[in-house]
Amino acid sequence: MRFDLTDEQRQLKEEIRSYLDEHITAELLEELIENPDGGPLWRQYIQNLGKDGWLGIGWPVEYGGQGKTPLEQYIFLEEIERTGVNIPFITLETVGPTLMKLGTEEQKNYFLPKILKGEVEIAIGYSEPQAGTDLAALETRAVREGDSYVINGQKVFTTNAHMADYIWLAARTDADAPKHKGISIFLVPTKTPGFSVTPMDLIGERSNVSYYEDVRIPLSALVGEENKGWQYITTQLSLERLMLSTYARMERMIEETIEWASENEVDGVRVLDQHWVRDSLAELTMEMEVLKLLNYRAAWAHNNEKTAPFRPSMNKVFAAELNQKVFDTCMQIMGMFGQVAAGSEWTIANGSAQTYAQKRLVHLFGGGANDIQRDLVARFGLGLPKS
Repeated sequence: MRFDLTDEQRQLKEEIRSYLDEHITAELLEELIENPDGGPLWRQYIQNLGKDGWLGIGWPVEYGGQGKTPLEQYIFLEEIERTGVNIPFITLETVGPTLMKLGTEEQKNYFLPKILKGEVEIAIGYSEPQAGTDLAALETRAVREGDSYVINGQKVFTTNAHMADYIWLAARTDADAPKHKGISIFLVPTKTPGFSVTPMDLIGERSNVSYYEDVRIPLSALVGEENKGWQYITTQLSLERLMLSTYARMERMIEETIEWASENEVDGVRVLDQHWVRDSLAELTMEMEVLKLLNYRAAWAHNNEKTAPFRPSMNKVFAAELNQKVFDTCMQIMGMFGQVAAGSEWTIANGSAQTYAQKRLVHLFGGGANDIQRDLVARFGLGLPKS
C-alpha cells in the first residue's frame, strides 16, 4: 500500500497554506511575541478560521463541518502546525471528536458548533500530584447531591486552564469500584465558584495547577454515562497522541536550516558543505518522512480499519523523540545564532530552533510518558504479556 496524498488533497494543502499566509499577519505575530497566550488579533484569527469553514474540514456537516475525511482534517492540522501559530488544538482535535462519539445529544448540539466557530476552549484535567503515569489512581472526587455534583480535588499540568472556558475533568464517582471502573468525565465551567488555577511554569511554556473546592455543577455536565470515564479518557488520549505527532514544524525547521546553511560560511567554508551537516540534515529528513507516512496511515485508518490502540502511542513516541533530535541538531548547525530568541536582529527563523527545543520537551511526557507508551505498543502492538 502506498501512503501518499491524492491530487485533490495536495491542492487542499496548498489552498490551506495560501489562506494561512494571508491571514497570519506581522501584527498577529508581534502580538504573540508579546503575549504567547494570544490577544484580540489571535482570537479574531481563530474565529475567522471557523467562519471560513477551515476548523471542521473533517467534521460532519450537521455540526458545521465540511464532511471530508479524517485525513483532510489531519492535513489542516499539519498546515496549522507548520505556521507556529497555535489554535485550540486540544479542543478541536481531541475533545470535540470524543464528544461527537460519546457525548449526550445535548452536549453535541451545544459544544460542537461552538468549537467549530472558535468560540470555546476546553482544557484537560487528568494528572494529579499522586496520579501521573498511573492516571487511574486519581483521587479528585465528584459526589452527587440532588441535581448536582460537588467536586473536590487538585490537578496538575492543566495546560491552558487559565484561558479555557471549560475543564474536561476526570473525577472519581464510585470510591468502592476498581480504580478503572469508578471514574467519570465532566465538563466543568471555569467560572464556577470554587475553581481556581495557579501557574506551573515548564521549560518553554506555561501549564497550571487547578483546584476544585466544593465546585458544584449540574448533572448535565456529566459526559456520557457515570463511571464510564476510562473509555472517554482513552478515546481522548488516543486522539491527543496523534495530534502531538505532527511533522510539519520539524519539516519547516529543516527547510529553514538548509536555507541558512546554504547562505552562510564558517572559517571560509559554506556550512552546508560540511559533511556532518549534510549527513545530519539527510538523516533528519529521512526520519521526518517516516513520521509523515506513519501519521498519514493513522489518519487514513480512522475510517478504514479496525482500531489499533497501539498506533497513536507508537507515533507519539517516535515524534516526541524526533522533535528533540531535529531542533537540537538544527540549533547545533546554526551555532550561537541558533540560540538567539525571537525579536532579536540576529535571530534565525524567528528563533524557532531554541524555542521549539524547549517547548517540545513536554512532549516526552505530555499525553502520556514515552516509557508508558512503549509498554502499550509492546502489549497491544506486539502481543507481549503485561509485566
